[in-house]
Amino acid sequence: MGVTISAQTISVTAAALGGLCAGLLYDLLRAIRRGGSPTAGLVCDLVFCLCCTFLLFVIGMAFCEGRLGIWECGAFLGLFALYITGVSPSVEPFFGNFKEKCKKRLKKEQQTTE
Repeated sequence: MGVTISAQTISVTAAALGGLCAGLLYDLLRAIRRGGSPTAGLVCDLVFCLCCTFLLFVIGMAFCEGRLGIWECGAFLGLFALYITGVSPSVEPFFGNFKEKCKKRLKKEQQTTE
């Protein structure tokens, strides 16, 4: 049984939008990684990897009939790469306020633990 072109288009589009969401998550977590301790960086990396894995799993189950193809993975990674290289430098200043708030909060937490 074959997959229709419209189903393939929907699955590739969903994967590409997932790559865009992964890029936004990466920018949000980047602020915490840069301002925090090595443990915070490790936790951010773990959260990012788990979120991307879960997102690809959901895309595979919801749009790809239970399996991910090479096109979906390529669309996810392609749009993620385009976001990081093209959009992220212009979006990052908007996360500056978020970054400063994260730094202040991490400093407070480090002071209370010491």
